[in-house]
Amino acid sequence: MLLIHLMMRWLLCGSSPTPVARRVVPVIVITLIMAIFGTVLVVLTPDLGGPPWLKGTYVLFVVVALKLPLLSVLWWLIARNPERPGARATWHPDEQAEILTYLDNEAARVRGMPDAVERLEYLSQEAWHVADRLEGEAKVDALTVALRVDLICSQARRDRSQH
Repeated sequence: MLLIHLMMRWLLCGSSPTPVARRVVPVIVITLIMAIFGTVLVVLTPDLGGPPWLKGTYVLFVVVALKLPLLSVLWWLIARNPERPGARATWHPDEQAEILTYLDNEAARVRGMPDAVERLEYLSQEAWHVADRLEGEAKVDALTVALRVDLICSQARRDRSQH
């Protein structure tokens, strides 16, 4: 089992701590093609001549060799996700930085729009939500972003009231 886990990690993640799309997609496509080919071979089983035990062995081989790889890859991707329904979401540090950068950039982008106050209020809620979920230095960064968004929002409210 450990060998399968290590192989999947090497195949789908490489040096990254999480699966990488440019590795996952080709693996899933190849295993999906194998599974479809396996289905075709199983459908052709009645046309094979020979004793029933040979047909059974053939079907077992096709299922194990051609369908099990797709099931293994999908199971590994699903089972490695530590998040459970109802549990608090956890983010990788790269994801945290990406979320905070997005919130910061989006707040700066919507600043001059006619509906800036509404958009900034939403971004503020999201920023405070992120800040509530983080700890340590990441929390400090999230609080900084949330306060910055609130500041931009208050400036947008002031600008709206002056017009």
